[in-house]
Amino acid sequence: MFENIIGHGDVVGALRGELAQGRFPPSSLFFGPAYAGKLSTALETARVLTCAEGKGDWSCECGPCRLQKDLTHPQTVLMGARYSDVEIAASADALMRSRKPASRYLLLRAVRKLTRRFDPSVADSDDARVKGMLGRVAQLEELLGDLAPDTELPPAGELGSLLEKIVAAAAPVAAQARSDMISVGQVRRLAAWTHLTAGESRKIAIIENADRMQDSARNALLKLLEEPPASVNLILVTTRRAAIIPTILSRLRPYSFAARSPEEEKEVMLKIFRRESTDFTGLRGYFLAWREINPEKLTQLARRFMELVLTPDDPVVDIVEEMAELLSDRSPRRGRSSRETVSSFLEELAAHMRELFRSSGAAAEALQRWNEAAREASARIESLNMAPAAVLEALFYRLRAEAAA
Repeated sequence: MFENIIGHGDVVGALRGELAQGRFPPSSLFFGPAYAGKLSTALETARVLTCAEGKGDWSCECGPCRLQKDLTHPQTVLMGARYSDVEIAASADALMRSRKPASRYLLLRAVRKLTRRFDPSVADSDDARVKGMLGRVAQLEELLGDLAPDTELPPAGELGSLLEKIVAAAAPVAAQARSDMISVGQVRRLAAWTHLTAGESRKIAIIENADRMQDSARNALLKLLEEPPASVNLILVTTRRAAIIPTILSRLRPYSFAARSPEEEKEVMLKIFRRESTDFTGLRGYFLAWREINPEKLTQLARRFMELVLTPDDPVVDIVEEMAELLSDRSPRRGRSSRETVSSFLEELAAHMRELFRSSGAAAEALQRWNEAAREASARIESLNMAPAAVLEALFYRLRAEAAA
């Protein structure tokens, strides 16, 4: 049980005990920083809950476990925004270099973490954008047929061509999935699904980036949390626990995920992605490399941004001009836009702010306010589709005002 989760001994130990004793709660919250393995742990929890043998070992060959391993179990659904493009590309690279079953499952799961968000059980059928993606999702599933666990992998040349097609076909679907806020239509469909033959088998709904939700969707989710069917488990996942409204938080059992240690991140890269860690500054650096973003450059820009924030005696600052290099940076190979680059920059900025506050001994409340400002800026870009330049400028003057207060 949870053999494939690296790190998080305390959380995994608690989950093992609760699941073994039948005490896992109907509604829970997995929260913590990016790249901490929250979704992987939620998916393993779903597999254990549906295991026909009741043990949940990764080697279990029962029908539900086989379906959960390649993310095709019909009684487990996924919702919420997610960055899938780089995970799919990195997983395809791992399969090309290691034709082992673990790498095959890695790619299958990476793609289906994306496609299952368009499952008719939870996809908002009234959204024209969702309808426009259904043909592409069907194309991806057709391509995955050649990688099914019970089939022989194609020769290297054919496999390379197939993986290129999968990565290319996933790109537009991933672009749609990473920008969407959870709508009230999705939550209503989820509620209907949970009540449909709810007593016949265990159902699990995993809602990623649960903080990115329309107000009406929050109200609909709250109603579901107040009266969940007995055979349903809801697992919310977020990097922003503070952005979950208190009335929803009060109905969730929290599970806190800390950032993995450097040694654990090295283990993830080696065992999961088949990469030595010497060329990357941890998991985040690894995924930034897939976006063709230089971590050192982001660090320099974050330091410069905060230098300008902390010099209120210089009233004339054109932050957009200062960040022009960042905003104009594009990757012709992967079609990366300034929107993705600025989102990565805001992650780096939050990390740099934590370093500044640790070194200065400033109050934790102040750090929380500054971090929340950076997260809100990221949400405006990703969820509200606001112009990165305008968001950066607004964030700059907000932080500068707080620094001068």
